[in-house]
Amino acid sequence: MLQMQRSIVPIDILEEIITLGEGYKAEFATILAEENAVAKTLCAFSNSKGGNLFIGIRDSGEPVGVHDRYSELTKIDRALAILIPKPDILVQAVAFKKSEIIILEVREGKNKPYFVNTGDELQAFIRSGAENIPATKKELKAFINNRKAFPSTYKNLNRDEMILFDLFEQEKRLSVSQIREKLNYTEPVSYTHLTLPTN
Repeated sequence: MLQMQRSIVPIDILEEIITLGEGYKAEFATILAEENAVAKTLCAFSNSKGGNLFIGIRDSGEPVGVHDRYSELTKIDRALAILIPKPDILVQAVAFKKSEIIILEVREGKNKPYFVNTGDELQAFIRSGAENIPATKKELKAFINNRKAFPSTYKNLNRDEMILFDLFEQEKRLSVSQIREKLNYTEPVSYTHLTLPTN
């Protein structure tokens, strides 16, 4: 069963995050792709420093909203079913510019490496800029040895991403909920529990 939290997030915080665009810590989707693609993103965020998948947002940052919440949550549920081990996620429904969007917050994994089970093989992914790329043997070995595996593509981050990456490295902050907590912003929260198909 997938739990979704209904949250109120300050508009200026969301605008700032979305204005930075897709990158190492953020990915936008008007609607989710099939489960393998979604699983790769969740896997990559878990194996890297975490991140947020915004559903109902164009690549340009324009909000279009989520029109079929059940369909999107079903895709997330199916993606989670092919991830080993299960990542630490939080699913939030958020009002943004007269639209409802879904923010899937993926926390940095505590049990790296994470793999996508394609049926034929297990493949680990990491985040490189706005891309999900296969983890190298060296990175996998670092994960397994419980060492910090620093992405080899760090140099590909743009200036804004480098600044944010350094901030998040120091402060261990990225997620919307963590940003809200850091700014001491609290609002009443209600929860919706949905039972989704497991196949």
